[in-house]
Amino acid sequence: MEQAVVSFQDIKFQQKDSAVRGLFLGRYWFDIPAEALQRIAPFEVKDGELHFSGVDEDHAWKRFDPILAEGFNRLHHINYDKPTIYIHRQSGIPLIGTNEFGLIDRGTNIIEVKPLTGCNFQCNYCSVDEGKNDKTHDYIVECEYLVEEAAKLAKGKTHPVEFNIGPQGEPFLYPKMVELVRGLRAIPNTGVISVNTNGSFLTEKLIDDLAEAGLTRINLSLNALEQEKADEIAGRKYPLERVLKMIEYSQGKIAVLLAPTIIPGQNDDQVEGLVKLGMKLKSEFPTIGMQNYLEYQKGRTPMKARSFEEFFAMLKPIEEKYGVNLTHVANEDFHIYDEPEPPKPFRKNQVVKMKIMLPARYPGEIVAVAEGRCITIVGRDAHKLQLGKDIKAKIVRDKHNIFKATV
Repeated sequence: MEQAVVSFQDIKFQQKDSAVRGLFLGRYWFDIPAEALQRIAPFEVKDGELHFSGVDEDHAWKRFDPILAEGFNRLHHINYDKPTIYIHRQSGIPLIGTNEFGLIDRGTNIIEVKPLTGCNFQCNYCSVDEGKNDKTHDYIVECEYLVEEAAKLAKGKTHPVEFNIGPQGEPFLYPKMVELVRGLRAIPNTGVISVNTNGSFLTEKLIDDLAEAGLTRINLSLNALEQEKADEIAGRKYPLERVLKMIEYSQGKIAVLLAPTIIPGQNDDQVEGLVKLGMKLKSEFPTIGMQNYLEYQKGRTPMKARSFEEFFAMLKPIEEKYGVNLTHVANEDFHIYDEPEPPKPFRKNQVVKMKIMLPARYPGEIVAVAEGRCITIVGRDAHKLQLGKDIKAKIVRDKHNIFKATV
């Protein structure tokens, strides 16, 4: 009897009672009703594959493709079980235009790379309220698509490019981080590849794999050296002991920059210890970069932020005591240089025809597309606009090719 096998490198199938679950990249899932597969032919799940009896390969794939597409419309992230949108080369979604996924060029030789949203922590100071929250969706971007579009931006730079993998969330939730680093390293004009992380996923093997793939620096948001304070800030148990071991293990393999956020009244007393730890690290870059806690409209606000004047005044005695620069880090220290931004296809106050393409993460917003850019449409009823509909909207923000519009 003829048998057709449906299998994928990045999807493994599992039998789940009256459904078959597709596990995508090990971290995302969708369910297919078993009856939908039975309409193709009798089937069974073997070793993560679908085996159909009595049909040829062409028939099975032709009938399965629309079922798979519908399954991806029901994709969920294992992290907090949040609905997720997969953005890939055939999706029609550009990777420039939004602050939440894709690529951002702010007019330097740094290109920000945002492969996903979502975080395993619940940091009380998070500027974008990541972790467990009321946002409607997560996003994940195809690795190959990110690398292809990043290469196009890098071509426009005179200086070697730094690719900073800094998503709205924890980058090591991205299942293809090593592949992403390797792909970015292969771009001809790549200089530095850095990643912003809470460090919770770091292991010796991962560090070895990242070093082999070409990662230059880990920007580590280590906010305290006392367990109780680290837990309080992270909003969950922080693996402090293991992270400290991974910092040590990274030496000579990948540079480490300690990048704590200093929250008034919470971890002021941790600054000196963090400075002393940073002074032990070896790197061609600075190894300690204190960040002042700031209040953001869409972020968490555990307390009132201090001014930068107050922040620098607090750091100055520690700076003088240890002879380390905490208040005057220059762009040249990180090999950052001004560069032209990509051209903007439209400007603030311009009325633009665009197509509604995907849900946004915040209530009252939706994402449209025009001329190779994403545009977030804001307003109380923006989320009610119909997907696929052509509309005209007024651009109200165009800074750094991040666009917002109102109808």
